[in-house]
Amino acid sequence: MNIRQTMLASVAGAAIALSAGAAMAETVRIVIGVPDGSGAHYGIEKFSEDLAARTDGDLRVRVFPPSLLDLRQTFGGIRDGVVDGGYMVLNYFPAELPQAQLPIEMAMLGQNPYAMAGAMSEYILTCDACIEERLAANMVPLGNASTGAYAILGTAPMTTEAELQGKKLRAAGGAWSRWAAAMGAVGVSLSGNEIFEAVSQGTIDGAMNAPSELSSIRLIDVATNVTTNMPGGTVHGLDLMSVNRDFWRGLTDAQRRAYMDAAALANAATTWKFADDVASNLEMAKAQGITVSEASPEAKAMSDQVIQDDLSNIAQIAAETHGLDDVDTKIARFQELVTKWEGLLPLDRDWSPEEIAEVYRAEIFSKLDETTYGL
Repeated sequence: MNIRQTMLASVAGAAIALSAGAAMAETVRIVIGVPDGSGAHYGIEKFSEDLAARTDGDLRVRVFPPSLLDLRQTFGGIRDGVVDGGYMVLNYFPAELPQAQLPIEMAMLGQNPYAMAGAMSEYILTCDACIEERLAANMVPLGNASTGAYAILGTAPMTTEAELQGKKLRAAGGAWSRWAAAMGAVGVSLSGNEIFEAVSQGTIDGAMNAPSELSSIRLIDVATNVTTNMPGGTVHGLDLMSVNRDFWRGLTDAQRRAYMDAAALANAATTWKFADDVASNLEMAKAQGITVSEASPEAKAMSDQVIQDDLSNIAQIAAETHGLDDVDTKIARFQELVTKWEGLLPLDRDWSPEEIAEVYRAEIFSKLDETTYGL
């Protein structure tokens, strides 16, 4: 064979190899039912990069916008294989996922978002009943992310019990509504896109939300006061990594391992982004002249007691509304996990998404067997 023939053969071989590689590459279809710029988008971007690197490009992510499926439609979309995965807020699906609602109801324990995401992920992924209800919906769970801790974003000081009396505050769910009532305020149920108008028109006195909402829904334009360490609480049922079970079964063992490890980063990065947005928004608020304060020691002590006392209400809701058994054991289990994760990921130092992900992998994802899990 002469040099020209050798070169042609080499080019042909390379083309065949590239063609085979292209055929092996698979697109992972993920929908994010919220606008660009959210913590979920940041987490999926990190996930996409990490998954491609771990699989040498064999698994590549394509993100679909809310116009395909919104937050409430995503559950059915994953179940039915319209998409392979997507961003779900598990609070929206109490009938379909009753087991998951118990740790979600314990929202007010949330002061450290990294710990709450870790505790929620470990709780779900070590709970046979939690996994079974997800498998029954043709899904495989792969951990959770969390918002930042909630504060009071208001139009008046709300740092003492006296200042809270009669104040109407937007509540994200039952836990915050019960907290408001116990503290002498009034919890008002409003969707996220109604909050700004309600505050600006004086219909409510403020909102119990993560301070990241100062910019995301422009409360920075109407709020005058922020109480940073009360009421607390997190929305830690943020699930952007669950996948369609048929899709999961179609992956190789190596791809499932890579997906799990990349999922740890997605959960970490999403949570990190929410927490970072809280910090940057508080700085922005101070620069704009908004008063940023902590609750008085007396009010904070009262708040902590209210949160502890509410566990009996949560037990009743879990048993009577969600039909769960052995509720006290499950509540104790989640409390133990929160304490464990607060020790693993304390807030007295700065964490990167990659550092948080390594802890999630070591404590949770490394213990899942890619050859059997979810199949």
